[in-house]
Amino acid sequence: MRSAERTAGPAAAIVLVLAALAFPSAAFAGLPTTCPSASLVNATLGQKVKSPTVVHSTYYTMCTYAGGGPVPTKVTFQMDTASTFAASEKAVAALGPVNVHGLGKAAWTLKGGGDLYVFTGSYTIKIVSPLTPSAKLEALARKLL
Repeated sequence: MRSAERTAGPAAAIVLVLAALAFPSAAFAGLPTTCPSASLVNATLGQKVKSPTVVHSTYYTMCTYAGGGPVPTKVTFQMDTASTFAASEKAVAALGPVNVHGLGKAAWTLKGGGDLYVFTGSYTIKIVSPLTPSAKLEALARKLL
């Protein structure tokens, strides 16, 4: 597992692996390739992060924002399907996923907050920001949809 996947948490790694298995070929059309600005992340999450470091792959765009706390905030746009999104939620059942209604086609978070997974219908938006309340993560996700 790459270091970027380790720091994003077990749920993020599971989602990434499932998507890679579902899409073995060419890059996914429609996947965002730019990151939300640091000013948007700061205003919405109440943080003081710096401009993101961006990692592009065939399957995802990962935006890492340092400066908001000991663990950087991450926003990842990852190609996905409804079935792999549902499988990722099922894979973390022991961690207590909670459905978030009215956000994208489907959305869930883990008990205690700090992360949010939103399926748009063609890709997933993953927001990982430890100690950030779910309501703020949901507000950022709404701005990214």
